[in-house]
Amino acid sequence: AELLNKWAASSSEYSKDLMTRAAEYARDAAGVFASIQPQDASTVDSFASSLYWCALNFATLCRLGGGGQWTAEAACEAAVEAVEVAHRMVSETTPPHRIAELLFVQGVLGFCRAQSIAAGHLPDQVMDSGQTLQKELLIDSLRLFETAYQHWCEAYGERSLQTVKAITMIGVLQKELNGEEAGLEWNRKELRIREELQGEVHPRTQQARRTFTSMIDSKLSKQTGQSSSAEVSSADVAHYLEENKEFEDADMGLRKPDTLSALASPKSKNSPEYIRWGKVSLYCAELLNKWAASSNEYSKDIMIRAAEHSVNAVEVFSNQMTENQEYATKYCSGLYWMGLNFATLCRLGGGGKWTTQQAYDIANSSLSDCERLRQSSPDETRAEVIFAQGVLCFCKAEAVIAGYLRSTKMDKEQLVERKFMQALQLFEQANQLWTAVYGEKHLETVKAITMIGTLLHRLQGAQAGMEWFRKELKIREELQGEMHPRTQQARRMFTSLLDAKLQAERKDQADCNAGGAQRTTSGDSAASDTQMPTDDAKPAHGS
Repeated sequence: AELLNKWAASSSEYSKDLMTRAAEYARDAAGVFASIQPQDASTVDSFASSLYWCALNFATLCRLGGGGQWTAEAACEAAVEAVEVAHRMVSETTPPHRIAELLFVQGVLGFCRAQSIAAGHLPDQVMDSGQTLQKELLIDSLRLFETAYQHWCEAYGERSLQTVKAITMIGVLQKELNGEEAGLEWNRKELRIREELQGEVHPRTQQARRTFTSMIDSKLSKQTGQSSSAEVSSADVAHYLEENKEFEDADMGLRKPDTLSALASPKSKNSPEYIRWGKVSLYCAELLNKWAASSNEYSKDIMIRAAEHSVNAVEVFSNQMTENQEYATKYCSGLYWMGLNFATLCRLGGGGKWTTQQAYDIANSSLSDCERLRQSSPDETRAEVIFAQGVLCFCKAEAVIAGYLRSTKMDKEQLVERKFMQALQLFEQANQLWTAVYGEKHLETVKAITMIGTLLHRLQGAQAGMEWFRKELKIREELQGEMHPRTQQARRMFTSLLDAKLQAERKDQADCNAGGAQRTTSGDSAASDTQMPTDDAKPAHGS
């Protein structure tokens, strides 16, 4: 009764067949322990447990519209009967955490009845309060879950598998009654606790992550829809949008005619407009790089434009370096973004008027100049150049893998591994410098963490990079928020690795089971030397 409930709850959707069997097992168990005489403490406790699973399983069966010999109404009646019997067993000596179990079951029953009404399996009606029965059931269920949550927190603390059940249902009810925003915080809390207690590949953790990610995606899509109608009239407004992480809207603003006029090169190189053009170009070189990095895939069109803007910025401030320190700093920044943008363009196979090799040569030359100018700069500034050089090594390796670049001096696989190793060393060096200055939880440091995870993944496999991707996701959620495009990207990457790991483990288990079965039937003499798999070796569907 318990196993099939947990198995069904860990699936994407509840199975009516599973829940029918789970309900019948629970009813059988309740019948057995009720009939045993004389009753002792162990028998009474087992009977109470069977009532618990009887109520939960029949409530869920009611929600699904019934199953087997049970209609939705009959399943509801069976769950109500189990709850009433359990109530009669409560005494003054019943501890609060056991009462919380009963409150939790009552909450589940109310929620399942409301869901069954919504699906048309049970009739609805208007109550004396003027609200529908369905709405009253939801409100009452939320109150019961909140009370159970308080009792379990007092007994076990918040980070407990009992408490997290109430957290899960409070999130569901808050979303149902008050909207997604109200449930988001509870879903976040559930996911964090399940990750800590059950591990990231546990079915319930996976389910919690699917729910949480779905809510984040929904919220993000709504925000994007609202912001897409924003009226953008200048690069300044594009800057505002970028600061609010509306990258796509910012780029739309930069494409508008009145904005493009600000990006056109002035004829006079000694005019204020020329300096303004350089500043806007430098900003756009950074903006488009960040927008491309926040997308599922880098866009060649975006990176061509980003590269062009960086060229323009370097041109302007190379002519103004002797004027003041501000322009010298902007010149170095232009070289930095020029190195990053052309490195990425190299990775993509070149674009526009630049071949892959030309893009690599420009990136390499820019970063060499930037390194020379910043050699006496503070550690955090030197770390930027080291990071960018790591990016260039990584992008060259990617270009070699894709066939955009070739080497006549060494084997392709050797060159790729060499460039990946160089990149990893540079990212680790940048990470050490940034961590020493800013600490680990900083937007500069997290860039290095991202790339270290990526390189370890490429060099040593998914397991080696997973800890770094987990670290990146946690830091980005804390610093940039869950709706930020880079956080979304980090979550996609981490989740895909977890899914791949889970699938690999299942495949290994299946291969192991198949191999064991084959060995037990492969000959008389071999059979006598082969140990049969024990029950402990079998995959536990409910775990």
